[in-house]
Amino acid sequence: MLALRHYELLVTLSEELHFGRAAERLGISQPQLTLVLKQMEELVGATLFERNRRNVSLSATGALLLPEARAVLRHAARAENVALRAGQGVIGELAIGYIGAASYNGVLTKLLSSYRQVAPDTRLRLTLMDLDQQIPEVEAGNLDAGIVRLPYPNRPESLTFRTLRQERLWIALPLGHGWAGAVDGVALSDLAGEAFIGTHLPSNSGFSASMHQACANAGVIPDIVHRAPQFAAIVSLVAAGLGVAIVPESIRHLSIPGVVYHPLKGTEVTANISLVYRTETENPSLEVLLSCLEEVVF
Repeated sequence: MLALRHYELLVTLSEELHFGRAAERLGISQPQLTLVLKQMEELVGATLFERNRRNVSLSATGALLLPEARAVLRHAARAENVALRAGQGVIGELAIGYIGAASYNGVLTKLLSSYRQVAPDTRLRLTLMDLDQQIPEVEAGNLDAGIVRLPYPNRPESLTFRTLRQERLWIALPLGHGWAGAVDGVALSDLAGEAFIGTHLPSNSGFSASMHQACANAGVIPDIVHRAPQFAAIVSLVAAGLGVAIVPESIRHLSIPGVVYHPLKGTEVTANISLVYRTETENPSLEVLLSCLEEVVF
Protein backbone atom coordinates (compact mmCIF):
# COMPACT_ATOMS: atom_id res chain seq x y z
CA MET A 1 0.00 0.00 0.00
CA LEU A 2 1.27 3.43 -0.91
CA ALA A 3 2.16 5.65 2.04
CA LEU A 4 2.06 9.43 2.40
CA ARG A 5 5.81 9.67 1.79
CA HIS A 6 5.34 8.01 -1.62
CA TYR A 7 2.83 10.65 -2.69
CA GLU A 8 5.09 13.43 -1.38
CA LEU A 9 7.95 12.03 -3.42
CA LEU A 10 5.86 11.81 -6.60
CA VAL A 11 4.63 15.40 -6.30
CA THR A 12 8.01 16.85 -5.35
CA LEU A 13 9.97 15.00 -8.05
CA SER A 14 7.37 15.92 -10.68
CA GLU A 15 7.86 19.59 -9.76
CA GLU A 16 11.65 19.52 -9.66
CA LEU A 17 12.39 16.84 -12.32
CA HIS A 18 15.77 16.62 -10.65
CA PHE A 19 16.71 13.96 -8.10
CA GLY A 20 19.15 16.15 -6.15
CA ARG A 21 16.79 19.11 -5.72
CA ALA A 22 13.83 16.84 -4.92
CA ALA A 23 15.84 15.00 -2.27
CA GLU A 24 16.86 18.31 -0.71
CA ARG A 25 13.24 19.49 -0.50
CA LEU A 26 12.20 16.21 1.06
CA GLY A 27 15.03 16.31 3.58
CA ILE A 28 16.53 12.99 2.51
CA SER A 29 19.61 11.87 0.59
CA GLN A 30 19.49 11.21 -3.13
CA PRO A 31 20.11 7.46 -2.65
CA GLN A 32 17.16 7.36 -0.21
CA LEU A 33 14.97 9.10 -2.74
CA THR A 34 15.97 6.58 -5.41
CA LEU A 35 15.20 3.70 -3.05
CA VAL A 36 11.76 5.04 -2.09
CA LEU A 37 10.90 5.66 -5.73
CA LYS A 38 11.89 2.10 -6.57
CA GLN A 39 9.66 0.78 -3.77
CA MET A 40 6.79 2.91 -5.02
CA GLU A 41 7.14 1.71 -8.60
CA GLU A 42 7.21 -1.90 -7.38
CA LEU A 43 3.97 -1.30 -5.45
CA VAL A 44 2.33 0.34 -8.45
CA GLY A 45 3.72 -2.18 -10.90
CA ALA A 46 4.76 0.47 -13.39
CA THR A 47 7.47 3.05 -14.06
CA LEU A 48 6.52 6.49 -12.78
CA PHE A 49 9.43 8.49 -14.13
CA GLU A 50 11.44 8.17 -17.28
CA ARG A 51 15.03 9.05 -16.48
CA ASN A 52 18.48 9.01 -17.98
CA ARG A 53 21.67 10.86 -17.23
CA ARG A 54 20.31 14.13 -18.60
CA ASN A 55 16.54 14.16 -18.16
CA VAL A 56 13.82 13.17 -15.74
CA SER A 57 10.20 13.19 -16.88
CA LEU A 58 6.88 11.76 -15.75
CA SER A 59 5.78 8.54 -17.39
CA ALA A 60 2.22 8.10 -18.57
CA THR A 61 1.38 6.23 -15.37
CA GLY A 62 3.04 8.91 -13.26
CA ALA A 63 1.04 11.61 -15.02
CA LEU A 64 -2.20 9.75 -14.27
CA LEU A 65 -1.28 9.28 -10.62
CA LEU A 66 -0.09 12.86 -10.01
CA PRO A 67 -3.53 14.54 -9.54
CA GLU A 68 -4.53 11.83 -7.08
CA ALA A 69 -1.25 12.26 -5.22
CA ARG A 70 -1.89 15.99 -4.90
CA ALA A 71 -5.39 15.27 -3.56
CA VAL A 72 -4.03 12.81 -0.98
CA LEU A 73 -1.55 15.42 0.28
CA ARG A 74 -4.23 18.09 0.38
CA HIS A 75 -6.56 15.88 2.44
CA ALA A 76 -3.70 14.87 4.72
CA ALA A 77 -2.85 18.52 5.37
CA ARG A 78 -6.50 19.25 6.07
CA ALA A 79 -6.72 16.35 8.50
CA GLU A 80 -3.59 17.53 10.28
CA ASN A 81 -5.03 21.03 10.52
CA VAL A 82 -8.26 19.69 12.01
CA ALA A 83 -6.32 17.66 14.56
CA LEU A 84 -4.20 20.64 15.55
CA ARG A 85 -7.20 22.94 15.87
CA ALA A 86 -9.09 20.37 17.89
CA GLY A 87 -6.10 20.10 20.21
CA GLN A 88 -6.04 23.89 20.52
CA GLY A 89 -9.75 23.96 21.32
CA VAL A 90 -10.86 26.02 18.32
CA ILE A 91 -13.07 23.23 16.98
CA GLY A 92 -15.02 20.60 18.83
CA GLU A 93 -18.02 20.97 21.14
CA LEU A 94 -18.67 23.12 24.18
CA ALA A 95 -21.73 22.66 26.40
CA ILE A 96 -22.70 25.74 28.42
CA GLY A 97 -25.58 26.29 30.82
CA TYR A 98 -26.77 29.79 31.66
CA ILE A 99 -29.32 31.55 33.81
CA GLY A 100 -31.85 33.81 32.14
CA ALA A 101 -30.41 36.96 33.75
CA ALA A 102 -27.12 36.42 31.86
CA SER A 103 -28.95 37.24 28.65
CA TYR A 104 -30.23 40.55 30.08
CA ASN A 105 -27.00 41.95 31.48
CA GLY A 106 -24.80 41.30 28.45
CA VAL A 107 -22.59 38.62 30.03
CA LEU A 108 -23.79 35.84 27.75
CA THR A 109 -23.62 38.01 24.62
CA LYS A 110 -20.10 39.27 25.33
CA LEU A 111 -18.74 35.87 26.26
CA LEU A 112 -20.13 34.07 23.22
CA SER A 113 -19.18 36.88 20.82
CA SER A 114 -15.61 36.90 22.11
CA TYR A 115 -15.41 33.11 21.92
CA ARG A 116 -16.81 32.98 18.38
CA GLN A 117 -14.06 35.28 17.15
CA VAL A 118 -11.36 32.76 18.08
CA ALA A 119 -13.31 29.51 17.67
CA PRO A 120 -15.94 29.99 14.94
CA ASP A 121 -16.14 26.29 14.13
CA THR A 122 -16.81 24.98 17.63
CA ARG A 123 -20.27 23.50 18.09
CA LEU A 124 -21.95 25.33 20.97
CA ARG A 125 -24.63 23.56 22.99
CA LEU A 126 -26.44 26.18 25.08
CA THR A 127 -29.03 25.35 27.72
CA LEU A 128 -31.13 27.77 29.77
CA MET A 129 -30.99 26.29 33.26
CA ASP A 130 -31.44 27.39 36.86
CA LEU A 131 -28.52 27.63 39.27
CA ASP A 132 -29.53 24.61 41.33
CA GLN A 133 -29.65 22.48 38.17
CA GLN A 134 -26.43 23.75 36.60
CA ILE A 135 -24.00 23.02 39.41
CA PRO A 136 -24.69 19.24 39.50
CA GLU A 137 -24.56 19.09 35.69
CA VAL A 138 -21.17 20.81 35.58
CA GLU A 139 -19.86 18.62 38.39
CA ALA A 140 -21.02 15.48 36.55
CA GLY A 141 -19.38 16.60 33.31
CA ASN A 142 -22.64 16.99 31.38
CA LEU A 143 -21.89 20.71 31.03
CA ASP A 144 -18.43 22.11 30.37
CA ALA A 145 -19.30 25.38 32.06
CA GLY A 146 -22.22 27.26 33.55
CA ILE A 147 -23.12 30.90 34.01
CA VAL A 148 -24.67 31.14 37.46
CA ARG A 149 -25.65 33.59 40.15
CA LEU A 150 -23.79 33.09 43.41
CA PRO A 151 -23.76 32.23 46.25
CA TYR A 152 -24.28 28.48 46.17
CA PRO A 153 -24.20 26.49 49.42
CA ASN A 154 -21.82 23.56 49.81
CA ARG A 155 -19.93 24.32 46.63
CA PRO A 156 -18.16 21.20 45.30
CA GLU A 157 -14.39 21.35 45.73
CA SER A 158 -13.91 20.04 42.20
CA LEU A 159 -15.35 23.22 40.68
CA THR A 160 -13.88 26.67 40.07
CA PHE A 161 -15.99 29.84 40.16
CA ARG A 162 -14.90 33.08 38.48
CA THR A 163 -16.88 36.28 38.91
CA LEU A 164 -17.98 37.90 35.66
CA ARG A 165 -20.14 40.75 36.91
CA GLN A 166 -21.41 42.37 40.09
CA GLU A 167 -24.85 43.93 39.69
CA ARG A 168 -26.51 46.52 41.88
CA LEU A 169 -29.93 45.82 43.30
CA TRP A 170 -33.02 47.64 42.04
CA ILE A 171 -36.68 47.53 43.00
CA ALA A 172 -39.55 46.80 40.60
CA LEU A 173 -42.81 48.50 41.57
CA PRO A 174 -46.32 48.47 40.11
CA LEU A 175 -47.04 51.64 38.16
CA GLY A 176 -49.57 52.88 40.70
CA HIS A 177 -47.37 52.28 43.74
CA GLY A 178 -46.77 55.15 46.16
CA TRP A 179 -43.03 55.11 45.48
CA ALA A 180 -43.37 54.66 41.72
CA GLY A 181 -42.59 58.31 41.10
CA ALA A 182 -39.48 58.42 43.30
CA VAL A 183 -36.73 60.56 41.82
CA ASP A 184 -33.56 59.41 43.56
CA GLY A 185 -34.28 55.76 44.34
CA VAL A 186 -36.13 53.84 47.03
CA ALA A 187 -34.86 52.56 50.39
CA LEU A 188 -35.86 49.10 51.57
CA SER A 189 -36.98 50.61 54.86
CA ASP A 190 -39.65 52.47 52.87
CA LEU A 191 -41.06 49.11 51.78
CA ALA A 192 -41.48 47.47 55.20
CA GLY A 193 -44.77 45.60 55.30
CA GLU A 194 -45.04 45.31 51.52
CA ALA A 195 -45.85 42.05 49.76
CA PHE A 196 -42.74 40.80 47.99
CA ILE A 197 -42.32 38.52 44.99
CA GLY A 198 -39.16 36.41 45.13
CA THR A 199 -37.32 33.73 43.24
CA HIS A 200 -37.91 30.02 43.81
CA LEU A 201 -34.45 29.52 45.37
CA PRO A 202 -33.84 29.24 49.13
CA SER A 203 -32.51 32.26 51.03
CA ASN A 204 -28.89 31.04 50.87
CA SER A 205 -28.71 30.55 47.08
CA GLY A 206 -28.30 32.76 44.05
CA PHE A 207 -30.20 36.02 43.80
CA SER A 208 -32.44 35.02 46.68
CA ALA A 209 -29.40 35.25 48.99
CA SER A 210 -28.65 38.79 47.79
CA MET A 211 -32.26 39.83 48.30
CA HIS A 212 -32.46 38.43 51.84
CA GLN A 213 -29.07 39.91 52.77
CA ALA A 214 -30.13 43.37 51.63
CA CYS A 215 -33.40 43.08 53.56
CA ALA A 216 -31.60 41.86 56.69
CA ASN A 217 -29.16 44.79 56.52
CA ALA A 218 -32.12 47.19 56.31
CA GLY A 219 -34.00 45.47 59.16
CA VAL A 220 -36.80 44.38 56.83
CA ILE A 221 -38.37 40.93 56.86
CA PRO A 222 -39.80 40.43 53.36
CA ASP A 223 -43.30 39.02 53.20
CA ILE A 224 -42.89 36.80 50.14
CA VAL A 225 -46.37 36.09 48.79
CA HIS A 226 -45.39 34.67 45.40
CA ARG A 227 -42.31 33.02 43.89
CA ALA A 228 -41.23 32.48 40.29
CA PRO A 229 -38.14 30.91 38.65
CA GLN A 230 -37.50 33.65 36.08
CA PHE A 231 -37.32 37.42 36.42
CA ALA A 232 -39.65 37.93 33.46
CA ALA A 233 -42.34 36.09 35.42
CA ILE A 234 -41.49 37.96 38.62
CA VAL A 235 -41.79 41.35 36.93
CA SER A 236 -45.05 40.27 35.29
CA LEU A 237 -46.48 39.54 38.73
CA VAL A 238 -45.35 42.99 39.86
CA ALA A 239 -47.13 44.51 36.85
CA ALA A 240 -50.28 42.69 37.92
CA GLY A 241 -50.10 44.48 41.27
CA LEU A 242 -49.35 41.37 43.32
CA GLY A 243 -46.34 42.86 45.09
CA VAL A 244 -42.93 44.48 44.69
CA ALA A 245 -39.70 42.72 43.78
CA ILE A 246 -36.00 43.25 44.33
CA VAL A 247 -34.27 42.60 41.01
CA PRO A 248 -30.74 42.88 39.55
CA GLU A 249 -30.04 46.15 37.77
CA SER A 250 -30.02 44.60 34.30
CA ILE A 251 -33.67 43.60 34.61
CA ARG A 252 -34.67 47.25 34.30
CA HIS A 253 -34.11 46.76 30.56
CA LEU A 254 -36.98 44.27 30.59
CA SER A 255 -39.85 46.40 29.35
CA ILE A 256 -43.17 45.18 30.72
CA PRO A 257 -46.13 47.61 30.83
CA GLY A 258 -47.26 48.52 34.33
CA VAL A 259 -43.83 48.33 36.00
CA VAL A 260 -41.32 50.98 37.03
CA TYR A 261 -37.77 50.37 38.23
CA HIS A 262 -35.72 52.32 40.77
CA PRO A 263 -32.29 51.77 42.30
CA LEU A 264 -32.26 50.61 45.92
CA LYS A 265 -30.77 53.22 48.21
CA GLY A 266 -28.63 52.47 51.21
CA THR A 267 -27.38 49.00 50.32
CA GLU A 268 -23.97 47.78 49.22
CA VAL A 269 -25.18 44.24 48.52
CA THR A 270 -24.65 43.12 44.92
CA ALA A 271 -25.84 40.16 42.87
CA ASN A 272 -22.85 38.40 41.34
CA ILE A 273 -22.78 36.36 38.15
CA SER A 274 -19.97 33.82 37.79
CA LEU A 275 -18.66 31.21 35.41
CA VAL A 276 -18.40 27.73 36.95
CA TYR A 277 -16.37 24.88 35.48
CA ARG A 278 -14.47 21.79 36.55
CA THR A 279 -10.99 22.68 37.76
CA GLU A 280 -9.57 19.59 36.06
CA THR A 281 -10.83 19.67 32.49
CA GLU A 282 -9.91 17.69 29.40
CA ASN A 283 -11.80 19.82 26.88
CA PRO A 284 -9.45 22.19 25.00
CA SER A 285 -12.47 24.24 23.92
CA LEU A 286 -13.08 25.20 27.54
CA GLU A 287 -9.50 26.47 27.83
CA VAL A 288 -10.19 28.75 24.86
CA LEU A 289 -13.38 29.99 26.53
CA LEU A 290 -11.45 30.79 29.71
CA SER A 291 -8.93 32.78 27.68
CA CYS A 292 -11.79 35.04 26.58
CA LEU A 293 -12.87 36.02 30.10
CA GLU A 294 -10.74 39.16 30.36
CA GLU A 295 -12.85 40.74 27.62
CA VAL A 296 -16.07 39.78 29.39
CA VAL A 297 -15.54 40.68 33.05
CA PHE A 298 -17.13 44.01 33.88
